[in-house]
Amino acid sequence: MNNFGIGQSVPRVEDSRFLTGSGRYIGDVNLPGQAHAVVLRSPHASAAIRRIDIGPARRAPGVLGAFSARDLGGDLGTTSITIQRRRPDGSPMFWRAHQGLAADRVRYVGEPVALVVAETLAQARDAAELIEVD
Repeated sequence: MNNFGIGQSVPRVEDSRFLTGSGRYIGDVNLPGQAHAVVLRSPHASAAIRRIDIGPARRAPGVLGAFSARDLGGDLGTTSITIQRRRPDGSPMFWRAHQGLAADRVRYVGEPVALVVAETLAQARDAAELIEVD
């Protein structure tokens, strides 16, 4: 039998350190001068964005910056896909480029609407709660 392939078990090397509590997660890494970001996401599957009031978040303690798509203009860009996916019949799948932050409309629950950067994660979370989206 082959060493690798479908149906073969894959040995896991990380289990013991996580089961014994000695594993390191990205949340455990802290660097000097590190900033923390929180993304405000849409609770709606489909909705028009009429207004985003980020002012209160910008004035919150410890906030280094708060941004919406309108604040960043065209500087944010869009995502792209480098692998062409195909349907079972071989025809190409439709792919639509997505903006990093929704500007005028949200199209799915959890779509990013705004970004807050602060000195601590708690400050970023608190400031994100101050953002009003209509």
